Amino acid sequence: MRSATFTTPRSSIPSVPLPLCVAVLSALLGSVAQADSGDKFDSGFMQSFGGANAGPNLDLDAIANNGTIGPGTYPVLVRLNQSFFDRRDMTFAKDAASGDVKACLSEAFLKDLGIKLEAFVKPGEALPDCVDLPSMIEGASVSFDAHRLALDISVPQIALRRDAAGYVAPQDWDRGINAAMLNYQFSAAQTQSDAQGHGSQYSLYANGGFNLGDWRFRSSSSFRQDNHGQRSWQRSNTYAQRDLTAIKGTLTLGESFTPGDVFDTIPFRGAQIASDMGMLPDSMQGYAPVIRGIADTQAKVEVRQNGYSLYTTYVAPGAFEIDDLNAASGSGDLEIIITEADGRERRFTQPYATLGNMLREKTWRYSATVGEYNDSSGGARPAFVQGSLAYGLPFDLTLYGGLLGADFYRAGVVGVGKSLGSLGAVSLDVTQAQTDIPQGLSTKGTSEKGRSVGVRYGKAFETGTSVRFAGYRYSTEGYQDFSDAVALQQPNEYGGISKRTKVEASINQALDSYGSLYLNVSQQNYWGSSRTDKQMQLGFNTQHKGVTYGVYASKTLTDSFGESNQVVFTVSMPFGQTRNTGSYSVTRNTDGTFDQRAGLSGRDGNLNYSVDANHGETRGSTGSVLLGYRAPFAQLGAGVSVGQGYKQTSVSASGSVLGHADGIEFGQTLGETVALVEVKDTPNVGLLNAPGTVTNKKGYALVPYVTPYRKNRIAVDTSAVDTNVDIAEGVSNVTPRRGAVVKTTFAASRSEKVLLNVRLQDGSLLPFGTTVMDDTDGVAGVVGQGGQVLLSVGDGKTYTMKWGEQAAQRCAIRLDISQAPVTDGYRVMDAVCGVPSK
Repeated sequence: MRSATFTTPRSSIPSVPLPLCVAVLSALLGSVAQADSGDKFDSGFMQSFGGANAGPNLDLDAIANNGTIGPGTYPVLVRLNQSFFDRRDMTFAKDAASGDVKACLSEAFLKDLGIKLEAFVKPGEALPDCVDLPSMIEGASVSFDAHRLALDISVPQIALRRDAAGYVAPQDWDRGINAAMLNYQFSAAQTQSDAQGHGSQYSLYANGGFNLGDWRFRSSSSFRQDNHGQRSWQRSNTYAQRDLTAIKGTLTLGESFTPGDVFDTIPFRGAQIASDMGMLPDSMQGYAPVIRGIADTQAKVEVRQNGYSLYTTYVAPGAFEIDDLNAASGSGDLEIIITEADGRERRFTQPYATLGNMLREKTWRYSATVGEYNDSSGGARPAFVQGSLAYGLPFDLTLYGGLLGADFYRAGVVGVGKSLGSLGAVSLDVTQAQTDIPQGLSTKGTSEKGRSVGVRYGKAFETGTSVRFAGYRYSTEGYQDFSDAVALQQPNEYGGISKRTKVEASINQALDSYGSLYLNVSQQNYWGSSRTDKQMQLGFNTQHKGVTYGVYASKTLTDSFGESNQVVFTVSMPFGQTRNTGSYSVTRNTDGTFDQRAGLSGRDGNLNYSVDANHGETRGSTGSVLLGYRAPFAQLGAGVSVGQGYKQTSVSASGSVLGHADGIEFGQTLGETVALVEVKDTPNVGLLNAPGTVTNKKGYALVPYVTPYRKNRIAVDTSAVDTNVDIAEGVSNVTPRRGAVVKTTFAASRSEKVLLNVRLQDGSLLPFGTTVMDDTDGVAGVVGQGGQVLLSVGDGKTYTMKWGEQAAQRCAIRLDISQAPVTDGYRVMDAVCGVPSK
């Protein structure tokens, strides 16, 4: 083969820029490819640069042929009803009747799609190797985009199995790789107070474990130290768990919590088998309440359940919301503790529950637990057995029940839930319990019997009103739940009273463009006591001309924490040209005094800040500054709060560590199920699933939240990648089991991007649309106007130019790009295309 000769790069590139050249080629490619096979574009309408005699005719046939696909097997993207289904190799064959090349849809493939073939095929009838889907099912269609290698299949919903949409068969669930992981949340504060002197407090929450084969090992613990140096360490749960695919459930060994769908949640140490609704089609999602409140200063907010600390964070002065709480059950009481920077403490209890006991027809939910009561205070640990079962009946009914037994306690519950259609959903249950009373505590005998009746209701109205939960429970005097019965066995710890009635409701109202309104109320009283626990929260938010206004009112009354009342008015507005927000609020406290706060907050990239100034009638003036930074390896924060007679500084850090066979990765806090992305030795590749996250120097990155038992689309963002890096397949799909660490790898190659100005040996330009092929006969590009072509030059250096079937209608070049200059990331050079070797 004759080598091409090179000249120095031309001082001026053709006036038409490369992006426009590419756009013109794409437009021509699309229009020619979509034309009917009997039509042909007349190239006489176009002319080469330099006039009719400047070079050979235009090669539009090459462009047109690029829009079709020949018989063979190709990796294609399959979409079902506009939703991603799979990426797989599909065979394309020529249809005998029309002569068109079509995708071969086999019987096995159509079954994978979820099509109910039995409804369209006569018994005993054999389907052809390639099924004509549109002719078999009315309304079905199949289309193929050759440019994107995308196969779109549309099938009427009535022809699909109910579980087809989003459901993945168990054999495709991925248990992931062997890995170890750790989430941590650390905060520390140092306080100098005239009243209490110098003190430091710390809190560290850690949860994680490791995956080994089918097993997942997890543990959660916390360490805290208060200003007086008192330290406490708690381990809330440590367990091993694995899927039981055949019965759509999980096996848990160790310390965990019972489900809260029938009985209240019980911390246990033992063994449990329970259903996992996420394994089923149209699964029910768990619910955790939104915790709202007002902080006067830079305050610490802690959430506890059953004596275990679930969550701690520091919030800026003003209104706050905690909407990412991972509650341990579907019902129970949460204790919220707000500790201000000056040491003041406010507490309230937030009961919550859901209508998660409703099931679809023919769907089961079950649990069986054997173990001992895992008391957080280290008290009695009696053995117990609990079982629950629920089943979806016809006519939108759900029947559920359960049994709970210990040496001193026996209880049974039966209930029914009913969907009322447009009126919402309601459930009714009755619990009968008998508790053995220790000697000397009962005047009615050695045991007491009681009954508890509960009613729950939920509805989202078309008016924008959403009743997330409304419930009422009445218990007779002899009724004890299990936790009270355990405490009853320890006379020194038992309070001596039992619950009588409990009412809970959470209502949200959307007011169209006027804003939103929410109301949370709860009330609980007791037998033989005047004690009443009450709580009410009312909030209203609206916006006008970019300014947001809000009103928040709270009232809490308990014997344990006393009475607390707050009414807060807030106003906030954008400030300046950047993402800054100015705010002002005024608060009326329980004692009738008023507090005022003014603040400024904003974000600049990964950095965020908050500055606040406060003035109280009784506490004087205070101020605080909070800074946060989202680093690739963690979320970092620091703050200072100064007031009358005290000063507090705080720091915080939260993030994760994941260890696997190839090393250790650091990142943001991980969810229950994780994806590990590898683009080997390619840094700065972004992830569309995790904004702000990029691959590290080794090419690894973490997607912190993926959905178990469902296909998750993992897509890379190459906008910040070096121009020499090529990622052929930028999308992958993973289907993890719950708690898995699934690994997905993207193949990256490196090549030089070369803008080549090609001429023939006689100095004329190559035809517009000439096909450029590499040394493997693969299409590497198309010659555009002015003889320009953009190439990705890897290991291969030889390229063939072809604009017809005759030997004289092709030439070749051999590139040496080492001396070509780089302009805007592209090497620019000239080349003469010579006669190819025989």
